[in-house]
Amino acid sequence: MKVFDLFYGCRSYNWQMMRIQGTSNHPQREEIERRMKAIYLLDRGLLQELKVVMNVSRSTVFGWKKRFKASGGNVLSLAPRSRAPLNRRQREVDPQQVAFIRKYRLAKPGIGKVTVQIELKRYCEERGRKVVSESTVGRVIADLKAAGRLPGRGLRHVVVNGNGRLYCKKGKPKQKKIRRNGYQPQDPGDLLQMDSLHIFQDKVKRYMLTAIDLKGRFGFAYIYDRLNSRNASDFLDKLLKVVPFVIRRIQTDNGNEFEKDFATAIRASPIQHFHNYPRHPQANGHIERFNGTIRSQLLKHYQGDIEDTTAFNRDLIDYLIWYNFTKPHRGLGNLSPMEYYVQSKRPHRLQSKMYWTPTGGCPRPRNALQCMFHEVRPWAGRPSRQSLPNPTDCSTRSWRCAAGYAPSASRKISPSSS
Repeated sequence: MKVFDLFYGCRSYNWQMMRIQGTSNHPQREEIERRMKAIYLLDRGLLQELKVVMNVSRSTVFGWKKRFKASGGNVLSLAPRSRAPLNRRQREVDPQQVAFIRKYRLAKPGIGKVTVQIELKRYCEERGRKVVSESTVGRVIADLKAAGRLPGRGLRHVVVNGNGRLYCKKGKPKQKKIRRNGYQPQDPGDLLQMDSLHIFQDKVKRYMLTAIDLKGRFGFAYIYDRLNSRNASDFLDKLLKVVPFVIRRIQTDNGNEFEKDFATAIRASPIQHFHNYPRHPQANGHIERFNGTIRSQLLKHYQGDIEDTTAFNRDLIDYLIWYNFTKPHRGLGNLSPMEYYVQSKRPHRLQSKMYWTPTGGCPRPRNALQCMFHEVRPWAGRPSRQSLPNPTDCSTRSWRCAAGYAPSASRKISPSSS
């Protein structure tokens, strides 16, 4: 097959196409087209329309046309040029004053330009020199930072152990964090809040990580002897095993425990991570209320020793089973979080009166809630849906196993009614 070049013999074809492409993608394309229209009206002698419609004078359009011809018909020459001066003034400051400003800032890091200018004024008066203004001092400090002669933003002075010297330590780079921005969850699992709780009892300090679902009030907690990102990542792994729904978003504060390993685990999952604004705990109101409930109903009446985290976590799991499976929540219509979750998964069945009649579909007579637990597909490692979960049944013991604890005859907590 013979191939024909349609543009054979056309001079500078590639250059012309590149110029057209550059014009179509030019950031000031609208202004270029406007000036081309003005030149068109000038060539046609429509001076009145040029003045009224385009609002430019004839001399201005003559200048555009002259520039257009000088460039050989290149429309890019009509683009507005920079109006910045070609020769800019350079700041001239006495080198001795610059040296004084640098020496004073190194000796007193973090001092503002106001204080530096006052000390500089005394220095210049003693030597009979003219002192610069406060704004000039600020510009000199900015120039020294840009040149690397002064520690800039993100650097701080740290004392070296042993020799007492100061050196500049660079802070953490600023990260772009996603905010909640008024997002409201619609289903359980759409948004969970996480926080840490510091427990100090009998000269022993422990740390509890807590989480709660905003829509269904499903809560989970676990205690650790250290508060770091590794334990927060372990808490997230346990949380994903015990919740009966898919977690889509998690909201935390800006604590260090929610960085590094925890952030790596979040990035490896499809979960979206929201951060609160600094010094704004009101944004985590649900988890703050959950922390207060644990303090008043469990920690305040706990008779054991919190130093033994294994024994305490067993009792904590017993409390959470009662909290999620039995305790009525006024915000959920006096339902427990698990009852609310099941009803949210089967809302249409509760509207039929025939649904309350026992049928032959179940192996033995059940109530409506038990049938719904039986029909919902069980998740891996969760309690059996054959019966309504109860803190004394074996089904809740399997839920306890999902959290990492086998059933045992541990101390029982009698939670007070809220």
